[in-house]
Amino acid sequence: MRTATAALALGAGPTLARPVSWPGGVTAIQEWNPDMGTLLLHYTLSRHWSAGLAARRMREGDWTFVGPQATWLVHRWNMPAAQANLYLAAGADAAWRDGGPTRPGGFARVQGDWENRRLMLMGMAELSHGDGIETVDMQMFRAGFAPFVAGYGGVHLWLFGQVRRHSGALNRVEPAFVARAFYRTVMLEAGVTGSGGLILNSTFRF
Repeated sequence: MRTATAALALGAGPTLARPVSWPGGVTAIQEWNPDMGTLLLHYTLSRHWSAGLAARRMREGDWTFVGPQATWLVHRWNMPAAQANLYLAAGADAAWRDGGPTRPGGFARVQGDWENRRLMLMGMAELSHGDGIETVDMQMFRAGFAPFVAGYGGVHLWLFGQVRRHSGALNRVEPAFVARAFYRTVMLEAGVTGSGGLILNSTFRF
């Protein structure tokens, strides 16, 4: 069970789905929330590196950026009954606002997590930029617990409280509740924000 848990533990799409799996693995990650929608398809080159293509739609600002993304697993701490991870990610993108010209853009992110079989903490900070379009920063923190501990091959359930700050969003600071279920290499999440917005995320590993 530990291998499957480690592969999917940091969830919520490209910003929160654990972006480095096993060498040679392919991962598809999708995220949808009131502020943005994202898609990421990446290949794990080694246990510390993955590379792929990401697309994002900034819903509040009506702009989109698409481009390559690289992610580095800086360090993994394996403890007797817990695990922690630190990641850095960056991308160079083509960015455009609806009806406008394509401009250079990019993003940089740091994210981390700690978990045992019952509790999980995770956080992320990111800066995204479209030249002549917009610069936005976002931070997110989650704390969650597993209401039961499933055995290997079972369905695992986590319940999270989340706080997200997005400088380009109408509600800059927004709490949310998110439920996550994963089975082997598939993770699904559904949640609702404090203002009634929908959160839908998924991760599929091949």
